[in-house]
Amino acid sequence: MENWKGVIQVLSFEEKRAIFHSFKLKEKKISNGRVSFVYPESHQKGQVLATQLHPSGNGYVNGKYMSAEIIEKYGYEVDPRGWISIKVFSKDEIAKVITEAMRSMAVVVPSEEPFEKNEKEISQQTDEPVEEQVITARKVERSLETQRMETIGKIQPSTYEIYPGSCLFTWLGLTLSTMEYGFLVWRKAVRKYAGNGSK
Repeated sequence: MENWKGVIQVLSFEEKRAIFHSFKLKEKKISNGRVSFVYPESHQKGQVLATQLHPSGNGYVNGKYMSAEIIEKYGYEVDPRGWISIKVFSKDEIAKVITEAMRSMAVVVPSEEPFEKNEKEISQQTDEPVEEQVITARKVERSLETQRMETIGKIQPSTYEIYPGSCLFTWLGLTLSTMEYGFLVWRKAVRKYAGNGSK
């Protein structure tokens, strides 16, 4: 939200809290005056919808479960952890991102158990043949996996790239090369002096 001078006007902590409370979310105090908001009706692994809402203006809304289309449509910047910063969001933008986060968290996640184990239960629930139900369930699972991969592709890369090797392998490489060099030096010295002694 910009004022007439073109300077971004950040909503106050209380204004942001009031927006979250209008959605009937549960507030939870964290530390240093920060709060988070929980969505109890979430069908995803986590129930935290917003975190680190702070009097300084900082705050993050859960974007982990949003589809790639929604992220692209509203231009959300999802960090590597899956959170969307709402520091400079207007009232309407905060209300919209909360709505989308709640929708994404309300999606029922299919069971991760193998379909073959549940064939008896599936056949008892409906009259549809088990094979068709399993095929339908697998199609749904594939489409959800595709959506998840697309969403991950949209996540911004981290500022700090992870070093591909580890310190242990570097240290081992240096140690082995030093030992090999030492072996060559000693072998040359032994041959030199052993050769002189035999003469």
